Amino acid sequence: MTRAFYGSPMEEPGRLTLAVRTVGPAGRPPSDPAVWLAALHGATSKAARSRTARDLLAGVLDAAAPLLGDLGGALLLLDASGRYLFLVASQGLPDEVALPMEAIGIDEDLSATDAVRKAQPVWLNTFAQRQTRYPGLIERLPVDLVTGSLPLIDNDTVIGVLTVLRQHETGFSPVERAFLQCLADHAGPALAALTGRQLGHGGPEDDDVAADASGTMELGTFVWHLDTGVVEGDDALARLHGLAPRSDPPLTLEEFLSQVPATDLPALRQSLGHIAQRCADYQVRYRAYDATGRLRTLEARGRAHPDKDGHPMMMDGLVADITVACDRQQLNQRLLSSQAEQSGRLRDLAAHLVSAASLDEVVNATGTALRAFGADGLLVVDTERDRLRVIASWGYGPAEGAAAEGFPLHEPTPFRDALLGGTPTFAGSLREGLATYPSLVDFAQATKRQSWAVLPLPTAQDGRAACLIGFSAPHEFAPAERSLLTVVAALLAQAMERARIHDREHRRAVELQQGMLPQALPELRNTTVHTHYRPAAEGAAVGGDWYDAWNTPSGELALVVGDVQGHSTAAAALMGRLRTAVRAYSAEGHSPADVLHRTNALLTQSSTDPDSDLFATCVIAHLDTTTGRLSLCRAGHPQPLHAGPGSRPEILPVEGGLPLGIDPGALFPTTSVTLAPGAHLLLYTDGLVERPGLDLDTGTERLRSVLDAGLRSVPESELLAHIEQVCLPAPVPGDADDIAALYLRWQGP
Repeated sequence: MTRAFYGSPMEEPGRLTLAVRTVGPAGRPPSDPAVWLAALHGATSKAARSRTARDLLAGVLDAAAPLLGDLGGALLLLDASGRYLFLVASQGLPDEVALPMEAIGIDEDLSATDAVRKAQPVWLNTFAQRQTRYPGLIERLPVDLVTGSLPLIDNDTVIGVLTVLRQHETGFSPVERAFLQCLADHAGPALAALTGRQLGHGGPEDDDVAADASGTMELGTFVWHLDTGVVEGDDALARLHGLAPRSDPPLTLEEFLSQVPATDLPALRQSLGHIAQRCADYQVRYRAYDATGRLRTLEARGRAHPDKDGHPMMMDGLVADITVACDRQQLNQRLLSSQAEQSGRLRDLAAHLVSAASLDEVVNATGTALRAFGADGLLVVDTERDRLRVIASWGYGPAEGAAAEGFPLHEPTPFRDALLGGTPTFAGSLREGLATYPSLVDFAQATKRQSWAVLPLPTAQDGRAACLIGFSAPHEFAPAERSLLTVVAALLAQAMERARIHDREHRRAVELQQGMLPQALPELRNTTVHTHYRPAAEGAAVGGDWYDAWNTPSGELALVVGDVQGHSTAAAALMGRLRTAVRAYSAEGHSPADVLHRTNALLTQSSTDPDSDLFATCVIAHLDTTTGRLSLCRAGHPQPLHAGPGSRPEILPVEGGLPLGIDPGALFPTTSVTLAPGAHLLLYTDGLVERPGLDLDTGTERLRSVLDAGLRSVPESELLAHIEQVCLPAPVPGDADDIAALYLRWQGP
């Protein structure tokens, strides 16, 4: 038997030359999961659209090339007998490599046949491995090649093998192997969907009739007399068309077509009209109801024979029932489309997980992506004192999640296998799951899930972790879907690790920030001061907001709230310098205006790079607590709020100057007012009134309303926390600003 193969011309005949591209930094594969998932999504989309085996192979290799370097590859299909592998497509291979693949006995001692027999991938990363395990490959392949042979599986049956070859100094890494395994898992159903087409050329005139799942199909023979319209056929032909077996009288064309659906008749009659016009080979596909009333898909193939004048006179041929093959193709196409959608969801998931800052955000994003698989529940567990502990969940209520709590780690459960052995478990039905793990009966009853997958979370570094993905209905886990769910678990594990690191570093940043704030405030007989600080909602960066209060040498009470641009270690360091400078200049007895002028000069004189230097805003006030006289200066900072006794809070108009650190000659005018006994003052940073989607004016007006209500209903010690909770009820994505606020009430002399 001769099989077509497809190769690429080589510059050096007789030698396989594959140019290795640089992939990632220093030739290493990229570490960003989104890059791998984008490539996987592209490959699955191409697989769903493939018309030939060559298209399918090209899609696989093209998807892998940007990440793994240039690859050569081949698709080999197992024949119906299960005794031979035949080459159906190759790419990037010279003749001396591709030709021996045209027909391989399944009993040959080769990596490709081993992958098929054992239904497991075979990786050969060194020449020594090849020499030891498969001596027959020594003369077939160059010394400097690494190879992978991955079984192609459809409906739990091995149908062939994908072989990939690369010139590289090292073998395929674990990440590269997992990626190629995902590609092979998608290629298996795609190749099965192509079995009804001509695998080499894809031309419609030579399409093979696909057999049904058992490898056999019913065939009927016919003779159609074009001049009389009489159709003669055997009993099989009659059965295929829902007609009683008979030979006398012969069938008319109308009787022959009586079981064809009316919707299909116009197109079929048009095809038959073309047949009656000239002599040629023909192939017609149509549908008809059989004797049981089931609609079947049939394919007629035959040749029109001429009369003595050369006009078509008779057509004879075969009719085949291809219903099962067509149904299988449609099922596989739907499966491929579903897998393409799932891989697209994973690509989106990888992008969303990059910005997920907490474990709850990570789990919620993962659960949303799992809906594409039909899942409706996700549990993440680790261990505590050799017992299971649920650390996060999606789609499970508190009582359902509690059902997993406390399982002994060493009791036979899928959690034990995942946590201790790193082994994933897939239970497609409740019966299947409980047959293997009977101890889960109470858990299954409490969670009301019919099927599940339990997978280890491989990159969790501070202890063992696993996840359970639950389905409310029985679920068949196809090989490609198992691979994708394994990718989900890997993404989840990486994102959890990032969330843990983020949380740990964020706590350290907050501790550093709060350590720079004053630990105690002056206690005065007739003045109440309360302060509040909230760190940024996301990122480990240290903020630059601060507050302070102290007594000046003249006996006044100094108050300050400031905000350094940016959120970084540099911003925090500058905040510490400014707080120290403001206090030091005030301790020398300077007025608020002089304090800002000197601080601004210090900041601008230390500037070395205008493009990268930071600036700061600030408001400073000195209060004579015996008279209520208040002197304020403002450097680019939000206006304070002031409320007289029993009055609504209003903006206190304080003339201001530029932010500190911009202009060494900036002036900072002083605004002086006298507070009435019982008056309230609020100094704050812009994080309380500005955020994504909220402008300064709207935020300030809202702050006025909240302060007004709070002064009448909330204890002074809880006022600032109340204001934050109402104005900013929850952090939102992109909310990376911290908050500092200072509240003062002067009771009078």
